[in-house]
Amino acid sequence: MKLAVYGTLRTGSDNTGRIDKTTLVYPGHQRFPAMICDTNGHGTTVEVHDVDNKTLADYDDYEGVAASVYHRVRMTVLMDGGSTIEAWVYLAGVKLLEKSASFVIIPSGDWFER
Repeated sequence: MKLAVYGTLRTGSDNTGRIDKTTLVYPGHQRFPAMICDTNGHGTTVEVHDVDNKTLADYDDYEGVAASVYHRVRMTVLMDGGSTIEAWVYLAGVKLLEKSASFVIIPSGDWFER
């Protein structure tokens, strides 16, 4: 299965694309980013990785899914080559969204170009 990552999980792979109608933000600090759905957003650059069920479960633990720090959803990724795929991605969860007043937008939508 496919996992789209946009921040500290990026490895520098060239298997990249963009998720439209999203915004990449600093969620009250600048240690790691969060992606939020935003109909006016300019999109977020992602890397797409192939993962198995165990690896995805490990990422769920790492991303704090059970604690509502992030939540995992399937979204459409427009790959740089022009194709579209469906991939899992972590969006800001309830715990991060509680701090939305302090979010700072990363204008490029690209963690590597912040």
